[in-house]
Formats: sequence, C-alpha cells, structure tokens
Amino acid sequence: MLQNTPTILFLSGASGVGKTTIVASLREHNTNPSRVFLHADSDGVPSLTEMISQAGSLERFQEIATHKWIEKITREYQSTDTVIIEGQARFNFIEDACRKFGVTKYAIILIDCDWEIMRDRLLNNRQQPELVTHDMHNWVKFLRKQAREKNIPIINTSCLTLDEVVDIIQTKVLPISASAG
Repeated sequence: MLQNTPTILFLSGASGVGKTTIVASLREHNTNPSRVFLHADSDGVPSLTEMISQAGSLERFQEIATHKWIEKITREYQSTDTVIIEGQARFNFIEDACRKFGVTKYAIILIDCDWEIMRDRLLNNRQQPELVTHDMHNWVKFLRKQAREKNIPIINTSCLTLDEVVDIIQTKVLPISASAG
C-alpha cells in the first residue's frame, strides 16, 4: 500500500495476563499526542457459539478479526505515529495481516504470567470462572511456544508491578518498535 501507516505495537496474550490494564496505564501516562491506544475486543466479544457460527472455527474468527483491526488501523490512523493495540491473536495472523495491508513497522510482545496468577485474576479480579479452562491453559502454552519459536519478546507480569511493565514498554519497546518489522 502506498499510504502512510503507523508503527503498530501488538500486546498479545491470553485472558487475565494484564493486557487491558497495561494499555490503560500506558494511555494514562502518555505524553505523545500521536499515539493511539486500542483494545481488540472494544466492540464486544461474541460467545464461542457465535464465533464458530460466524467464521467456522475459533481460529478462523481470530484470523478475520485480526485482519479487520489491521485494515482499520491502516485506514483510520494514517496520520498517527504509533498504534498500541492489545488483544488475543496468533502471531502469524498479525504478521499476515501486516503484510496484506502494507504495514512494515510493527512489533509483537507476548504479555504473559504464571497460570496460577492468571487463574486467580480471572476467578477473583474479573469474576470470569468460565475462562479458567483446559483450553485456556493450552492457549497459554501455545502462545509461549510460538513466542520462543519466533523470537518474540515475552513480558511476564507475574512478579512485576504495573509501573514496572509500563516502564519496560515505554523505555525499551516503544523506542525500538518504530524500526521493527
């Protein structure tokens, strides 16, 4: 594509690892007016049955959703320097969508935490026991494995404060993400 596209920083990870909280804190501490902060599930999340009905499988639903977000970013945020988006997405879906829509400057970070901490956050903080499943545990393992295989940085929120995670992203990730891809 010939249009200007912003640098995109993807914070991906399973439910309960802290992605939404991190992006909210980044937004709150932001001093750069040319940064946009997005949540992939801001339009709501359909039920598993609806996802399968709409796309044929959960995987295909995620792929379609990822492509829609990248298309939206390239269309609506052309005058923005950096878009920081959080959500659950397979890394190859992000990479494929970036190629398709001409995004050459992007970085992916896996936000992660220990299963017991994630479980506690989902059960007690978010009151979402339906997400504490064997499938979610497998999703966590899958993302970790893919991150290692693709050399995608992992920020483990288990033993870090929110301020420490935000500091890592602001000082180490955002400055280099502009040249990533």
